[in-house]
Amino acid sequence: MIDYKSDITCDYSGNTHSKTQIFLLILLLLFLSIGSEFNVQIGLALKPYMLLFLILILYYASKIVIEELLFFEIAFVAFYVYYDLRGVITAYPAAALRAIGATFILLTFYFFCRYWLDRIRWKDIEWAIIISGFVFNIFSLVYYAMGLVNLGFSMEGNGIREMGVLIDRGFARLMGLTNDPNIFVFINMLFIAYFLTHREKWWNLLGGFIVILCVMLTLSRGAIISLVIVLMLCLLVGSLKSKLLMIIGSVVFFFIANFFFIQFMEVSLWELMVERFDTVGEDGGSGRFDIWSDGLVYFLNNPLLGIGSFNFQGYHSFADGKAIFMHNSFLEILVETGIVGMIFYTIAILGILWTLLKAALEDREQWWLVIALIGYLSMMTSLSLVLNEIFFFFFALVARSLKEKEANIERRKGWRT
Repeated sequence: MIDYKSDITCDYSGNTHSKTQIFLLILLLLFLSIGSEFNVQIGLALKPYMLLFLILILYYASKIVIEELLFFEIAFVAFYVYYDLRGVITAYPAAALRAIGATFILLTFYFFCRYWLDRIRWKDIEWAIIISGFVFNIFSLVYYAMGLVNLGFSMEGNGIREMGVLIDRGFARLMGLTNDPNIFVFINMLFIAYFLTHREKWWNLLGGFIVILCVMLTLSRGAIISLVIVLMLCLLVGSLKSKLLMIIGSVVFFFIANFFFIQFMEVSLWELMVERFDTVGEDGGSGRFDIWSDGLVYFLNNPLLGIGSFNFQGYHSFADGKAIFMHNSFLEILVETGIVGMIFYTIAILGILWTLLKAALEDREQWWLVIALIGYLSMMTSLSLVLNEIFFFFFALVARSLKEKEANIERRKGWRT
């Protein structure tokens, strides 16, 4: 069992304390969180974070320095270079060109965040995570409640979107400030992992309860399974008292939410969750099983190099008349880039997981990032997120945290001498 207690972090030379920096980081996190819903299509989706990113990169352009890359960073860059090269000769070159453009933007964003986060004290980064986590989830709950009010608390219909609500085959699912319940949970993984591993502070514990409630209201089967995995991992860290508080508090919070659901929706949240899981056999995982079967057929026809980056939608549209996503990032990589691409990506994922595990054994503060990574990976089994700004920001956050780990270790060595 891990005896977890957050270390007092150390600021190494070069970091500057600035309320403006904290505000900008909070703004960036919020813009990253709402980008799936609030964006403008111009071939690529023009998202709010891109505008802030552009302003920041112009301001720091003359100062940006790229330091030596870690192994997992090199592995990810290698994969995305291959991913783009695989789009050179494809059946749908326009789609591949979009992937190349998105990759360029995201890699540029990554290297900027890697530099910029080094200019911000770690404890200020943590405050930015806490504040943005509260704001994003509370406003999502409010947006969801407003949608329910507009719908007259009715769950009848299918594919109906009203503010923060998606009526999906008779279920009122929370989308919050995103465009999809599953995307909402993926975005929240960073907040879930942080809140529930830093629960010695009451506000983090409260934030954890709010996020758990939001995840349950999405009625996403994959998300709830991922949440259970993350919660079990979170029980490995912290004192016995904090574990009991998390368990008891989660149960109490759920019963309160259940009471309000019965009062306004005339059905319990628990019944909705059970009914949602009971429909797996009927809807084939919301049609995912059929999509995955189609993808495997394409893979078997092009096993080594795949069909080409960002081409699955085009292939599926030609064959079945529907341009849909794979809804599984790993299968999408296998189908579009073949065995070669899957090897590159597997090396990168194992690289970051191994790096974080080694770091966590030396510095307990790293465990929350391990848990967040596992949460992200579990959600990616039901989402197409090969190119996603949230995941790229997470990579940069990991690189920054590893630097803080080295500073903490040096500080402790100094205390012993």
